Amino acid sequence: MQGEIDFIKSVIYPVVEEHYPSKANREKMSLYDLIAFGVMAHKHFDGVYKRAYRVLIEELRLFPRVRYNKVVERLNRYEELLIECLRLFKLEGLRIVDSKPVETKKLSRLGRHRKRGSSSLIKEGEGVGFNPLKGGSM
Repeated sequence: MQGEIDFIKSVIYPVVEEHYPSKANREKMSLYDLIAFGVMAHKHFDGVYKRAYRVLIEELRLFPRVRYNKVVERLNRYEELLIECLRLFKLEGLRIVDSKPVETKKLSRLGRHRKRGSSSLIKEGEGVGFNPLKGGSM
């Protein structure tokens, strides 16, 4: 497997070098590793990133350990580059099966945070004759 990854990196090197942004140097998983992961996912796992992530990153540890959502977001960002590299391996027809990031607790909390202030029960003005204690109204 490692030999195949090295071969893929050597083939995609000129294409990725042309499009390599300067900000990609700060990422834990380089753009070469990311595109090689995308090519391997399409070649061996029919474009199912989640299964490729479990096997190639978690079990075999062939690529640096990065969160699944981060990998999918970056693959979606560099989709045109991935398609161009897939053509080098004659893998026509991009089949992305699960390209949406998994919703995490942080995302659901963000949704709740946005709802704040739009409640129909909580009013801006004070209620006249209402005591907020258990006693009811005055």
